[in-house]
Amino acid sequence: MRMQRTMKLDWRFPSLATTLIAPFILSGCGGGGGYGGGGGQQYAAPTVSLTVPSGGSVNRTVQLTANATAERGVSSVEFLVDGTVIGTDTTAPYSVDWNTSTVSDGSHSVTARVTDAGNASATSAAATVTVLNSPAIDVRVSAAEVFPRTNSNATGTGQLTFNLVTGVVTGGFTLTGITATLAHIHTGIAGTNGPVIVDFLQSASDPNRWDVEAGDVLNADQVNALLAGQLYVNVHSAAHPGGEIRGQIKPQGIVLGIAGLSGNNVVPAVSNSATGFAAMTVNESANTATVHVQTTGVDDATEAHVHSAPAGENAAAPLLTLMKDPALASHWLLEQQSITQAERDALASDRLYVDVHTPASPGGALRGQLSTDTETPAAVTLTQLQTTIFTPTCSGCHTGGGTSLPSSMNLSNAAASHAALVGVASTEQPSLQRVTAGNADASYLVRKLEGGPSITGGRMPLGGAPLDPALIANVRAWITAGAPNN
Repeated sequence: MRMQRTMKLDWRFPSLATTLIAPFILSGCGGGGGYGGGGGQQYAAPTVSLTVPSGGSVNRTVQLTANATAERGVSSVEFLVDGTVIGTDTTAPYSVDWNTSTVSDGSHSVTARVTDAGNASATSAAATVTVLNSPAIDVRVSAAEVFPRTNSNATGTGQLTFNLVTGVVTGGFTLTGITATLAHIHTGIAGTNGPVIVDFLQSASDPNRWDVEAGDVLNADQVNALLAGQLYVNVHSAAHPGGEIRGQIKPQGIVLGIAGLSGNNVVPAVSNSATGFAAMTVNESANTATVHVQTTGVDDATEAHVHSAPAGENAAAPLLTLMKDPALASHWLLEQQSITQAERDALASDRLYVDVHTPASPGGALRGQLSTDTETPAAVTLTQLQTTIFTPTCSGCHTGGGTSLPSSMNLSNAAASHAALVGVASTEQPSLQRVTAGNADASYLVRKLEGGPSITGGRMPLGGAPLDPALIANVRAWITAGAPNN
């Protein structure tokens, strides 16, 4: 009891307390353990909790933070990745910047360890962090994302790999249905156009293959633009020098919805010659949406909105209100607007639409339902088939100036091709029509292009290489749609 009273008295005199009590504590904790024992002062164990970036993968340099407490005072907080210390902080708030390029892409275990003034320590629960510094991103290009519309049925698919640390870009894509003249990566979010930053080169062995030019590198701002969904691939042709097909590069966490706008989609429909294109880019990690709308024929528009309702129904009130570009009357936009999970779900289920209002059509002059299925090709027209197949491949023989095949069939222009094909009995197999509207399998034209035992004579084009399967698919799509004279 005398000892206890002395200790209480000594706490009033710091120098005396240090002299008498510190040795007593050490002997009670044993080996610097620090929680008391043998009748010594008792201390609670230190505690530490770890905070790591959330929302998918991390890249480049990220911050790790910890909340640490210790009754005897925090001496240090160490941050460990896969058990190896990558940084230490001795001052609250405790944090380190982790250079993730020092580890491989993939999952890693991250912990924090606190040590107090008595050398007692504690370790946080482990957090799993996925590092992705070299994402490989699938790329698809088509006319669906191009404005003004090209109505091309060409497509391309491939994969690009980006080193987010060095900026190096590799990879490429293969095209079908287009004779490309140039191909690039541009900066620009969906619905806008921007400058070239990376060139593709045509393969010497395959004219349909285009690969990134060796040595092309993104700078830090361009890497940030990539991760925000603000880069796109553009493929140019002689017919469309500004770009015939295009595809936004969508890294993890970027979702794109697009819509073609017309008066026919308004409820009730309105008759006009105006057109439009809308793109909504969602950044899932930031929960923001950016919307761009490009129009023709409605420069006097007074309002533009994003609404939530399925096709064929009108919403009671707008979800998002767009701003008219003061420098361009045909452009409406909204940048990085916060959105909810419910609104993201509505986009995923095609329940969001864009409309544009004018004084003549206050209820809406243009409308289009946003869809995340950006790979859907534009409807195939007879004019496109004439340009890509009948004129370059068929019209040299099928001139319409003879009395027997091949010259008796006229495929020299779209009107003549429609008259010669749709609903017309085949000369070789009169029981079949050359084109049976709505039924590609029953159309003799398709059989002649695809070849096989069901045809008479040779496969078309006679004596030449078979058509690319993508072009034959276009013929099928046009017939299935009713073989319109368009």
